[in-house]
Amino acid sequence: MVRSQAAVPEGIQRSIAGGRYSEAADALRNLAGSAPSVAVLTALADMNFQLGDLTEAKENALKAVAADPRAHAARVLLGRVRTALDERDAALADFRAALELAPPWKPPAGGGPIAVAAHQALHNLEQLIYLERADKRPPGTLLPADPNLREAARRKLYQMVDDTSREIPTIPMGGQYGRTMADPPLVMHDEAPPAVCLNRRDDWDDVLKTFHGEGKGVACVDHLLTPEALAQLQRFCLRSTVWRRAYPPGYIGANPESGFFSPLLLQIAAELRQAIPGLLDGHHLNYWWSFVCQHQRPGIDIHADHSDVSLNFWITPDSANLEPGSGGLDMWDVAAPNDWTFDDYNSGARDIHAFLRQEKARQTSYAYAENRGLLFKGTIFHQTAACRFADGFENRRRNVTMLFRRTRS
Repeated sequence: MVRSQAAVPEGIQRSIAGGRYSEAADALRNLAGSAPSVAVLTALADMNFQLGDLTEAKENALKAVAADPRAHAARVLLGRVRTALDERDAALADFRAALELAPPWKPPAGGGPIAVAAHQALHNLEQLIYLERADKRPPGTLLPADPNLREAARRKLYQMVDDTSREIPTIPMGGQYGRTMADPPLVMHDEAPPAVCLNRRDDWDDVLKTFHGEGKGVACVDHLLTPEALAQLQRFCLRSTVWRRAYPPGYIGANPESGFFSPLLLQIAAELRQAIPGLLDGHHLNYWWSFVCQHQRPGIDIHADHSDVSLNFWITPDSANLEPGSGGLDMWDVAAPNDWTFDDYNSGARDIHAFLRQEKARQTSYAYAENRGLLFKGTIFHQTAACRFADGFENRRRNVTMLFRRTRS
């Protein structure tokens, strides 16, 4: 029985931060045997998961959830583990439960103005207006503000976001209007996925040859999804208010914790593993997310993924791309060194560029195209290419990323 409320010791936290997962798992396993706590069991399940030990990860995540059914981190992790095991219905139920357990958003003490990043405010404003119009709801149903005020706010926010000479500001917003802009009502678009999500094709062997051969760990797959699956994913992204994390350069993210999950997404991953066993046999879906870029603002800076194989694909219609042939992904033919930590290859742009110069790395740019996917070794360095998309909520550049890791047990 779990009685302890102990946190994960700092020494083990340092092992985790340094990427020494086996070392951390051994220490956590000893702790779980002598003084188990929800935090220790959740951390152990996470280390099991990172090491590809899915059976033990599920066992420890279940123990953590049983000990505290309201433990948000444990429930999210259990959903990820069940996704990796292809227990899709159970995984989706866990993610829904985690959404209900998410810590409630709290306004500032004293009822003062709420600080909201301008690009997050613009996205939320336009999405709520889009939903009102798409569902034929009276104006103000989702966003309680006079239409003239909403239009004035939209114009002002565009000016802030489009001024690339300075960082995007955080602006104070008051009253119910400000609360809604900071924390929009949760809307989750829900529909059954089509019977088949990936386009049927007879060139998967060619994709595999490119990946292992001249592509040097990269392969491009056009027309990835069926028209039905692509349209459904576009609807999900436009109609679900799951975009909750604003990044300073000017893009916004959604992940499973914020509601970016659906039967469609999990089916796409499952079909991909079946389509190219030569690449993904013995791998599982470890994590996924989506980013929305704001007009001409920069996207994700240079980094590598914590994966063995990554899939990045784009879903915004080509008509929104004002500079065809650009706006995709820049990739280098060099991977992160084995002794680099997650922080080293995710937030150290200066050191990464110095390393790439030292290695005489070669860059290749892959142009944006709707429904184009890139399969690549996750440790290869890459970044969002410079892009210029049309104004308007539906025209923003949207990509989906899926990370696949090797399974040990």
